[in-house]
Amino acid sequence: MRGRRFLPKNFSKTSSKAGALLCPTCCVEYIEVLFDFEIDGIVLHDVKALRCPNCQEEVFTPEQQQAIVVKLEK
Repeated sequence: MRGRRFLPKNFSKTSSKAGALLCPTCCVEYIEVLFDFEIDGIVLHDVKALRCPNCQEEVFTPEQQQAIVVKLEK
């Protein structure tokens, strides 16, 4: 299983595209994906994350983290 990380609010590693985030391992721009995410036995559908197209590592932005919290509170 690939690891998922949460990006700190002050994460600033960007490419020449304004606001584009790069994978720190591959130096490739993340792409936004939707997937089903399970946490503590609860399955959340259509969760947004950023995924590196090379190493497939997934990370969550602070906004995506907040959206997960909101879904868990329902």
